[in-house]
Amino acid sequence: MRRTLRTALVAIPFVCLLGSLLFQRAHPGTPPVSPAATGHATIEPGLPLRIDLTVRDDRPGSGDPARVEAVIDAADDLRAVSLEWIFPEGVRQDAVEDSSPAVMHLRSGERRVLNVPVRATRQADLPIRLEASFQVADGRWFRTQQGVLWRRGPKAPEGRHHSGAFEVNGVPVSEPLP
Repeated sequence: MRRTLRTALVAIPFVCLLGSLLFQRAHPGTPPVSPAATGHATIEPGLPLRIDLTVRDDRPGSGDPARVEAVIDAADDLRAVSLEWIFPEGVRQDAVEDSSPAVMHLRSGERRVLNVPVRATRQADLPIRLEASFQVADGRWFRTQQGVLWRRGPKAPEGRHHSGAFEVNGVPVSEPLP
């Protein structure tokens, strides 16, 4: 009993000293977080072009026109921004001159809003996409896309949502596995 108490009295300060040495910074002059990591809100770098799509469906009857609104924001100066609308089968675009300019240049902080009138020939969930390619000031090219789902007709039944959890198929314990 006394031997255990003596061992504990010697071991506890030793463990505390060892723990404090392990959790100290390696170099006291350096900051705990790198300077490059403190300037960004996210881990991955963001693109300097942001696209937001919404469908404005004021009259939900079949064949009535709706509008797809694209809001394009530039965080940096962008050259040669080209846009291409991709519509699924069953959606046709009404002719509008400013719906997709051939090539445009955007300044830092500039915002453009494009409205495209569309008509649906059937009732379904219709995915609409807008692809964009652009060149940044240092000469690099990027390509990105954004999509929106245009829901036409009756709403589909809700599915099962697992909220990111894993689903494991199990068997009763009484049944042996092969």
